[in-house]
Amino acid sequence: MKYVILSSFLFLSALIAFPVAQMRVIPLDEAQGHVALGLALRHLANTGIFMHTAAHPDDENNGLLVMLNRGQGYRTALATATRGNGGQNEIGPELFEALGVLRTGELASLHRFDGAEQYFTRAVDFGYSFGIEETFEKWGRAEITADYVRLIRTIRPDVIITLPPTGNAGGQHHMASAVITRDAYKLAADPTKYPEQIREGLRPWQPKKLYHSAGFGFPGEPETSGRITRINSGVYDPLLGKTYSEIGSEARSMHKCQGAGQLLSLPAPAAQSSYQLVETTLPGQMQKDETSLFDGVDSSIASLASFAGARPPKDLTEGLKVMAAAVSVAQKAFDTGTDESTLKPILDGLFAVRVLRRALRTMPIDDAAKYDVDFRLRQKEGEFQQAAVIAKGLKVEVLADDGVVVPGQAVKVNVIVANRGAGEVAIKQVRFAGFEGESACAMTSFTAGGFGFPGIGRGGRGGRGGRDASAPLAMSSVRRDQVAHCEPTLTIPANARVSEPYWHREGQAGRYTFDQDAPFGLPMRPTPFYVQVTLGMPGGEEVIQGMPVQYRYEGDIFGGEKRTELLVVPALSVRVTPEVAIVSAAAIRSRPEAAGRVTARAAAPAGRGTARGATPARPPAGARGAAAARPPAGAPSAPAERPPASAPSADREVRVTVVNNTPGVSESVVKLTTPQGWTATPASQTVKFARTDESETVRFVVKPGPDTAPGEFRVRAAASANGQTFDRGFQVIEYPHIRRYHIYDDAHTTVKVIDMRTPANLTIGYVMGVGDQVPPAIEQLGAKVEMISADDLAWGNLSRFDAIMTGVRAYERRGDLRANNGRLLEYVFNGGTMIVQYNKLEFNEAQYGPYPAKVSSNRITDENAPAEILAPHDPVFTTPNEIGEAAWKNWVQERGLYFLGEKDSRYRDLVQMEDNFTYNKGRKTGALVEAEYGKGRWIYVGLNLWRQLPSGTEGAYQLLANLISLGKAPASTPASSR
Repeated sequence: MKYVILSSFLFLSALIAFPVAQMRVIPLDEAQGHVALGLALRHLANTGIFMHTAAHPDDENNGLLVMLNRGQGYRTALATATRGNGGQNEIGPELFEALGVLRTGELASLHRFDGAEQYFTRAVDFGYSFGIEETFEKWGRAEITADYVRLIRTIRPDVIITLPPTGNAGGQHHMASAVITRDAYKLAADPTKYPEQIREGLRPWQPKKLYHSAGFGFPGEPETSGRITRINSGVYDPLLGKTYSEIGSEARSMHKCQGAGQLLSLPAPAAQSSYQLVETTLPGQMQKDETSLFDGVDSSIASLASFAGARPPKDLTEGLKVMAAAVSVAQKAFDTGTDESTLKPILDGLFAVRVLRRALRTMPIDDAAKYDVDFRLRQKEGEFQQAAVIAKGLKVEVLADDGVVVPGQAVKVNVIVANRGAGEVAIKQVRFAGFEGESACAMTSFTAGGFGFPGIGRGGRGGRGGRDASAPLAMSSVRRDQVAHCEPTLTIPANARVSEPYWHREGQAGRYTFDQDAPFGLPMRPTPFYVQVTLGMPGGEEVIQGMPVQYRYEGDIFGGEKRTELLVVPALSVRVTPEVAIVSAAAIRSRPEAAGRVTARAAAPAGRGTARGATPARPPAGARGAAAARPPAGAPSAPAERPPASAPSADREVRVTVVNNTPGVSESVVKLTTPQGWTATPASQTVKFARTDESETVRFVVKPGPDTAPGEFRVRAAASANGQTFDRGFQVIEYPHIRRYHIYDDAHTTVKVIDMRTPANLTIGYVMGVGDQVPPAIEQLGAKVEMISADDLAWGNLSRFDAIMTGVRAYERRGDLRANNGRLLEYVFNGGTMIVQYNKLEFNEAQYGPYPAKVSSNRITDENAPAEILAPHDPVFTTPNEIGEAAWKNWVQERGLYFLGEKDSRYRDLVQMEDNFTYNKGRKTGALVEAEYGKGRWIYVGLNLWRQLPSGTEGAYQLLANLISLGKAPASTPASSR
């Protein structure tokens, strides 16, 4: 009986699906051992290069990139026209250039899955576009064509794919990038085109094939006629244990700020993509039915001889045969033997490629052929070295004891070499790059301790760890299961460049300016802090392992270990809040003083264009302390509060936050520079720091000059210390799925003096959605803002609010909002005002408005599109501010998006607009919609106030003031009397 019970238990146990870990996404870059070696061997046999062009981050075919790179061993590159800075953000408040940095980081994260290299052009994502000519005009068609020609000449691909060139699949940026890619394909081989690139050292290059995507997946796309090449990435890879499309879905999930699906692909029979060959140099290829994108393209090692013409030198063909034979032996050993048995043929191949590269210099072939053969041999040499390190079971780590460093700072660097394989490996040399002076690195046995083990620190800053007191043994080699390391103290150069983006946008320009000394098109400027370890392998062949110096730390406790390259920052970071200050011109006129009039200078939008809309710096966990605010020197002991709304004041408080990035004590003097006739109180303040990462916020009261005219003004801040002046600060952009990045802004506040009024003593409730900067803008109008919590929504007293406003896409993000929406409608019914900013189609899953309504995909992308007011007497346009034609001027990027579409007749449209684009013809309503419900008002705002307010758009502030004032405005005039 016991046997039967036991057997039944074992049978049932086999059927039970035990819970699995929740961390289901692991980048292939983290693969080690057998899987890593198998992936490395696939690249050794393949010399082919593939290039994928796209308009934005998320346009790429992730499954295809995984299949070509990880599955078939091609070198793959993604050349994205823009960084996506004009899009929306579903995970935080970053907008404009900060969003571009975030999306750049997300692409870097997904390439840890697909293995592709990332490049960009100078094109700016200026927002959704319905006009290809508008895109060409703003980007500069010739300039972006030159960029793609440069990238083709740099990457030298055999095959290129791009997006569809016609239709309106997701906006005309897609079509423009496809047209430009085709132009560049035709021009890259002509040395008379963009000759400055040739003078800089690039060589002409002609790819063999160009494909257009035969479908982008959008509704209403035109069908593609002619031959179609269909590629299935749903192929199972036994080495990886998944299909390429499944891994592609893991990669795509990194586009988190775009709301990419987080549910991974389930088993499916196929994952097919379609492409059409539109250009080729291969005779007759256009008339053939193809089964792969590389049909007709020989990417074997032997194919490199074709660069030398019809009769390549024997030394070249024989050398390539030796390489190919070594790869074949290594692959066979991998398939039938042990991982260690692949080492000798891999080292034989490495020796062969080095011999061939030396011999190539004197071979009787033309210079162009030598260049292209060596271009691919150089890539193979690096791949052979990487394969040898994996096959030998070696692990090399280079870790610093700090990740955020200042010029002149001493940094300890731990270089670790571990041997998990059989045999001995000599450590012949360790060289450092990017640091000041030369430093010896004497390898010793690793016993215990050391700052890198187990590694403590948060958010980029580390402590100085101890080490074991016993004397370590000198080691010039490592045998099996031995670990050697050295820990020299190095110095960051005094003239080290601050780590920041190398691309810059002037105002609303459609094209970036790149720093001339930055490698063109890379995601970020490469770190200068690098280590090269030369290892002597069995048989005498040397392998050079180069890698950037990194710092490891604990990020979010649920995210585990994170790493960053060394980020150079100034000794002091200076940031100012608010970024935009609004002053009512009436408040200035009401003051009794009399003086000469101060006029604003004519100016474009502030600072680095729309980058001024980025969120204030978010200190990383455990690194940047909370700012300690203090009142101005000489002020009363109790901090001065904002004057009550019943007594409007033109004075504005400006807060300057200074962060000490130096390793020790620091003292600085903070001052403001104001426009002529303005004053700042106090004149200066001294800030003292005792330790690194300490921050302090000092407060100034800025008083505009008497009779200051409406306009835009700058109030600048600077901190002086040790003979240096610091007037910039950095914002940290970091999430669990991306690395840490810094983006800088000048330390200044833009003061907008506007003819505008706001009623006294307004209290506004705000339900934050995915993150926006609307609440600070409301506070600039003199109103009090309270963030509405889940408890407030469930049972709190909502009647205390003069209006309740929901943040961008709040119904998508906030389950508590959806659950308690009935209480908000009750608030409206009882006389409240509810303002709902735009939501996407998730809003349509239930009736959240007082009457049936659906959000549509309608939008107006021309920021200058005329706005026709349909209800000119509605308080939205009259009280307390008259909204006229001037209020619609100087908007940025667009008017709005996701307008309310199909709706009950009890909703009233207040405005209508029309784009002047073929693909968006017709007047659009739903941008600003009002419904009376009981005694109150429910307003839907598809206008992108969330983008305009951080940019200082005056009309957006006037309209916002009217919206939040509706609770104190007279009842709307009935529609029949309008």
